[in-house]
Amino acid sequence: MIFTKSLSYDEIKSNLDKKDVISIISCSSCARVAGSGSEERMKDLAMHLRAEGYNVKEGFTINTVCTPKVFQARLDGKVNTIITMGCTAGHTNVSNLFAGKKVITSSYDVGLMAADVKNETIHVAVPYEAHKDTKGKKFKMFSGEQINDSSTAGKEEKK
Repeated sequence: MIFTKSLSYDEIKSNLDKKDVISIISCSSCARVAGSGSEERMKDLAMHLRAEGYNVKEGFTINTVCTPKVFQARLDGKVNTIITMGCTAGHTNVSNLFAGKKVITSSYDVGLMAADVKNETIHVAVPYEAHKDTKGKKFKMFSGEQINDSSTAGKEEKK
């Protein structure tokens, strides 16, 4: 699974124009588990944007945006801008499928994660180069909030 973190609201907004007619496509798989996507987060983003005068026309929550399931999103003909809530693979998939539309992301990839369903945590198993300091760090499942676990602080994974 890909671990993604959300960009700040201001970072997302900086890529939008009040003339945009927006659709939001959120991943309900990896991004939901990581806390950077889900129906709830999509609705929250739409609500905040609408409150500031942006024209959010619709939203879709799709199980895996990085797969052909993204075809399930049937955009309103007036939509010219799409916000993706998922990993780079999902963002690329949406960009390819909806060529000619402005597609912006609301998150960035950190690395590969593993989930511990029993403890409702995830940890970064294989971080990408820019986030190598996150290796082994734990986060709350579905929120992405980091857990400061003093019992693992300072321990290095043995190879």
